[in-house]
Amino acid sequence: MAYGPVPNLNGPYVRLEEDIELSTQYNSGSHRNIPLPIDAQDREDKDRAQDTKNTLLSNEVPIGRWPSNSERMAKVTLRKALVVVFDTLLASTPIMFIALALLATKIDGKERSDYAVSLDEKLYLLPTIFPLIFAALMGRLFRYLSLWLAQQGTTLGMLEHLIGCQSVFSALERQICLRSWSVVGLASTLVWILSPLGGQSGLRLLNSESGAIHWTGQMRYLSPATIMDSFMSDDSSASSGRSTFTPVFIGAVLSSNQFQTFPIDLWGSVRLPIYRNIQNSSSDGWKLLPEEFLDANVSYASLLGIPAVGERFLESYTIKARQWDFTCSSNRIVTRQQATLDTGYTWKIMFYNTTLPECEGRPNCTFTGHCNGYPCPIRSESLTSKGVSMADCNLSLGYYEMEVHCNEWICAVRRMRELDLFDEHYSLSDDDRLRKTFVANQLVHLPVADTYSAGDSFMRGSTIMEKYINDPSNVIGVGPMHVELGKLPPDVFAERLTVMYNTFWQSTYGTRTLGGNLSISVLQTGRLDAVESGSNVSFIRSEANFLDSNHMFQKVRWRWFTALIVCSVILLAAGYIGLVLKYITIAPDIIGYASSLTIMNPYLLTPTGGTTLNGLQRSALLRDLPVRIGDVCPNDPVGAIAFAKNDVGIVAELDRKRRYI
Repeated sequence: MAYGPVPNLNGPYVRLEEDIELSTQYNSGSHRNIPLPIDAQDREDKDRAQDTKNTLLSNEVPIGRWPSNSERMAKVTLRKALVVVFDTLLASTPIMFIALALLATKIDGKERSDYAVSLDEKLYLLPTIFPLIFAALMGRLFRYLSLWLAQQGTTLGMLEHLIGCQSVFSALERQICLRSWSVVGLASTLVWILSPLGGQSGLRLLNSESGAIHWTGQMRYLSPATIMDSFMSDDSSASSGRSTFTPVFIGAVLSSNQFQTFPIDLWGSVRLPIYRNIQNSSSDGWKLLPEEFLDANVSYASLLGIPAVGERFLESYTIKARQWDFTCSSNRIVTRQQATLDTGYTWKIMFYNTTLPECEGRPNCTFTGHCNGYPCPIRSESLTSKGVSMADCNLSLGYYEMEVHCNEWICAVRRMRELDLFDEHYSLSDDDRLRKTFVANQLVHLPVADTYSAGDSFMRGSTIMEKYINDPSNVIGVGPMHVELGKLPPDVFAERLTVMYNTFWQSTYGTRTLGGNLSISVLQTGRLDAVESGSNVSFIRSEANFLDSNHMFQKVRWRWFTALIVCSVILLAAGYIGLVLKYITIAPDIIGYASSLTIMNPYLLTPTGGTTLNGLQRSALLRDLPVRIGDVCPNDPVGAIAFAKNDVGIVAELDRKRRYI
């Protein structure tokens, strides 16, 4: 044995091989070095099974089944085959991470579902599982790469670099302590950064975002043909239905002024704008309304909307409806002698025509029969404190198509166009009956909607309809007994009269549908379940767009997806490379094990053989062997530190004051 020079108290230095003779020499002991004959091996194997704890302090090394016969390294056994299967499965575990990443891409942009929740729960485990698998596979790669290089021939520094790369800190420690900053050392350090990166990538791979989902479906709205089922069809129906339609009409008129400017009525039905007041028109015949849902500049034709029923989350749909419209040429206050207003009324609306032959030369002549065609000449007379407000107007009926848009809580007409008045559900005969009967009855019942069978008209004052026409914001409360409608501009009077006329008209047909909250069965049948609603109350089907903006969607964060794929592919490659290196390397795995210090150790006598054992196999056989790092030359002037068998008197404890070679 040769050692380098060490200081000597008696001179500059002493060479051990010349001046110091170590008291301990390598000796294989009394163990048998020649293999037994084959026929005696079985008997010898049985004799080796003994309790080694009784010989801890003896000169013999305690052994169990120590291999004393020669054998081949590539011997295949069932145990080794099972280990190969396990190693292959372990090396393939990164495929699981790649599969999870690819599965996440399939739900990118899709609505959050139970499958997405289940996948999320699995991805939450990646910060725990990925580092464990990474440490197992990457650590095994470095171990078997170092073992393979040792078999091929390499430097001790390279082995130390690779064996020490079991974590990022141990890799840095090897770099610093070996004072060797190489590409291999740097790469082995950086590769461990992939461990937390891969785990965190799985945690951040999927993100839930709120978004909107669109679909098309069906909705229904009150059929325009239902107007022919109005209570104004005759006097008997008007009288019997008064208790039904009057509360709806009065409630709408007395509603909050805030609702009067809303695009929907008190019950959520969409109100129709006055078509002639819409100025913005397009080339395709549509008139466009402001995109703001609560635009105060939009004037509506009625305080009641068109009842509709559909699923939740309506976004847009189209409806068709007929509405009345007044235009007035004059509005003034005249004396009571110039009017035809009876003492039983404060307000009266009637057909009027001064162009008839019997009215020539008679300025106060009126024709109170019926309307022969549109526009219908109408005169309004309203009692004032000293005279009568008189307005000459024209009444027209129009058929319109509306495109309705909705947000989360309100709907409004976005554009509107006029259609031909007649269709398969509304004929010329229907229109003739409507003008001659329905309109005539409405002109009688509208002015007395809130004063039916009341006493003296002058003493009770103006009706709420007159008060609304005078000032829609001041209908309720104490005010002038008689309003003066003749002071209003004709266009203002016409617009407010249009609102009153359409509101009363809509309250007289399909009345039970105006309150909203319609049964979902209407969506399937198009009819109300209530028998008293009338056989002609039907709902038309219309295609609608639906939007749910509160849905949760899965979004893949592609940067984290890339990071997870890269880390997993690198880990998969490391696993398979380590697997291949393990089984192409012939040398036993002895690097890095404490039991490897017993191989050919002159201070720890072992039997001949055992060189084919790997580190763990040797440790299992020598697990009861007492060992120590101590002074193996306790009686010499200069000690020597070695890993040796802990024999009393042979290996001494280390002393800080003693010199060692």
